[in-house]
Amino acid sequence: MHNTEEIDELIAKFLAGESNPEETARLKQWAAASPDNELYFKQMQQVWKQSSPTPLSRPLDVDQALARTKQKIKSSSGSGTARKAPMYWMAMAAGLVLVLGAIWFIGKDTAMPTEAVAATETPVQQKLSDGSAVSVNQFSSLTTQFSKRQRKVALKGEAYFAVAPNPDRPFVVEVQEVAVTVLGTKFNVDNRSNSDQVIVSVDEGKVKVQSAGNEKTLLAGDQAIINLKNGQITLRQTQPTENVTAWASKNFIYEDTPLSKVIPELEKVYQVKINLTNPALENCRLHVRFEQESIEHILVVIAETFSLKLRVVNGQYYLEGDACSD
Repeated sequence: MHNTEEIDELIAKFLAGESNPEETARLKQWAAASPDNELYFKQMQQVWKQSSPTPLSRPLDVDQALARTKQKIKSSSGSGTARKAPMYWMAMAAGLVLVLGAIWFIGKDTAMPTEAVAATETPVQQKLSDGSAVSVNQFSSLTTQFSKRQRKVALKGEAYFAVAPNPDRPFVVEVQEVAVTVLGTKFNVDNRSNSDQVIVSVDEGKVKVQSAGNEKTLLAGDQAIINLKNGQITLRQTQPTENVTAWASKNFIYEDTPLSKVIPELEKVYQVKINLTNPALENCRLHVRFEQESIEHILVVIAETFSLKLRVVNGQYYLEGDACSD
């Protein structure tokens, strides 16, 4: 491998931490091929370590910079006799240009391949390339726009996010005119229940909600309701029994909750039909917690709690009984 431009490019990528295993192996093989190659590579590393790079405001023309640097070296060697510049100084000159080129390479906010997650009748759970986990609710979808400096997600519908912390790359969820910015947290964004609203509910951490020039900061337990017609943001505290994110977590908390509320919630999350054959059963009040249980398990517990009979007919569930027992 004798192509100088190719070698410089490999060294730049290696020093910037961007080389893949194959490129790293090729570079090490070249450096070990001769003492001169090894010296050149070590001098490049030294220049890199001694520099304090900052991002350039515009792309650098490496070829022109190298030409100018070599010209300065040639001029400083004396106008009388043309002398070959010592290898050390040539390496230093090339190294300085390499550093600038690598700074530009790192400074660019390079876009990464997009990821798309979509759900139809059944919610979808997926791990994103940055390590974040997302649950996408029924008939909802999202698309990522990740880069080295930021993580953006365009959302349609509803999704629950468990964001991998990275202070250097803020995570921003955009849904219609609303932006939700976080560093590392767990939260739900819902534009599915009401197309005129975006509802942001925070489980852990802190998020910033922005809409039409308005901005609010939410902590764990906070919920923001954003009116898409005027951008107004209303804050409220959620209660654990509201089970806001149960559709994603399958965790439910019921404290003196009537079956008239429990049954529709379970039907929505598990996409099943549950029938109370006696309307009086709607007034039965439930005290229980479920953590990632199947719908069959949940209904058996409810039946046992109130001394009811559970039947399954043609895929539908029936809870039968005369009244709730104390």
